[in-house]
Amino acid sequence: MVLFLAMSVLLCFQPSKIESATPQIIAEKEEKAEKEVILNYYIWENEEAYIRPVIEAYEALNAEVIINLHIVDADLYDKSLEHILSGENQADLVGVRETSHMASLAEEGYLLDVTDYISNYALEVEAYGNMFNEIEINGRYYGIPTRSTCWILLYNKEIFDKKGIPYPEQMTWEEYGELAILLTDKEGEKTWGGYLPPWCFNFTAIQKSSYLMDDNLKETENALRLLNQFYNLDKSHVSYKESATQRESLSGLFKQGHIAMMPQGEWMINMLMEKNKEGEANVRWGIAPMPVPDEEDAGTTWGQYQFACISSRTDNPEEAFRFLSFLCGEEAARIYARNGMVHAYSTEEIKKIYADTVGEDIAEIVYRAKRKQEQPAIPEYHEILDMFETCAHNYLMGNCDLAAAIEEFDILRKQVYQK
Repeated sequence: MVLFLAMSVLLCFQPSKIESATPQIIAEKEEKAEKEVILNYYIWENEEAYIRPVIEAYEALNAEVIINLHIVDADLYDKSLEHILSGENQADLVGVRETSHMASLAEEGYLLDVTDYISNYALEVEAYGNMFNEIEINGRYYGIPTRSTCWILLYNKEIFDKKGIPYPEQMTWEEYGELAILLTDKEGEKTWGGYLPPWCFNFTAIQKSSYLMDDNLKETENALRLLNQFYNLDKSHVSYKESATQRESLSGLFKQGHIAMMPQGEWMINMLMEKNKEGEANVRWGIAPMPVPDEEDAGTTWGQYQFACISSRTDNPEEAFRFLSFLCGEEAARIYARNGMVHAYSTEEIKKIYADTVGEDIAEIVYRAKRKQEQPAIPEYHEILDMFETCAHNYLMGNCDLAAAIEEFDILRKQVYQK
């Protein structure tokens, strides 16, 4: 059923679902510009708040360039990228959320090789940190990092205060599980001890540097077993079924004070700050380091880059990369930091701007985290990940036992290797 629904999304996707957020402004710019270069840039909806100010800053410095920003529904975006890159709507630049997805799109010929541009523009790649060395695809680059994600533990201060429990600090996953049970309240207005977003099922395996293409899947099996404990045995977390089918509304449960702890990406810091300003969130929240497996170093978590990539079909590759270097550079990093977002480009000045925005304690946890790469830059990994998520879904829904889920996944991934 999951595969059927995914195919349905692909088949039903139409260009009309992609909308530019400001068509009137774009039209006015086009009328006024005499020697303009128009670049069409596609992103998912959550990115608009901090990318639009970057575009405005770039256009102010480059009057001959117009960046048409096209916003796509976040849930449709990944499944729509091939259509966007191959369709009649000319895309010059696109955002890509996952390293393996970028590798897959590059292998299929949708993305421009920007390796020589990086060299010619003398891009300061050292400012992106060590993970930049892990995004090469056969020795070449097909995207530049915009954001740098880092998973942390969000918690609701009021629930902890009500229970008389100290705020969480660094914990093991076993300690986290025990705490989630204590924080679960099923009487009256229900409160869940935890909520785990249903899209990173091998989380503890990643913390131990184990991935889905490894010969030994012991750590992946352990991650699924732990999830099953949280969801189905302890019943301390919002059930997997609810998490998988009501993702957005369940995230709202945390904002409204019904979830005590939520492992999430650092992007939630920006979202909660914005919701608090708008009066749409009632929660007093804090963050702690991500829980770790036994014997793993404190502060170990996972994350990856978000990318901006150039379409291989663009008519303006030079202009597109010029904008890309601005979007992925120092000035854009300042804008991101002022919006409470962690840009991939990092200096001490930018870290300070971020700390001034979100608070010193939050910034310290984010910047001191020891991130493991969430996905390797292997084209086949994107397909393998989809297969794993299907097998994990069947196990967590109770359709099969753990051994059968792992066996089925191993069979499916070997079929990918044999292609």
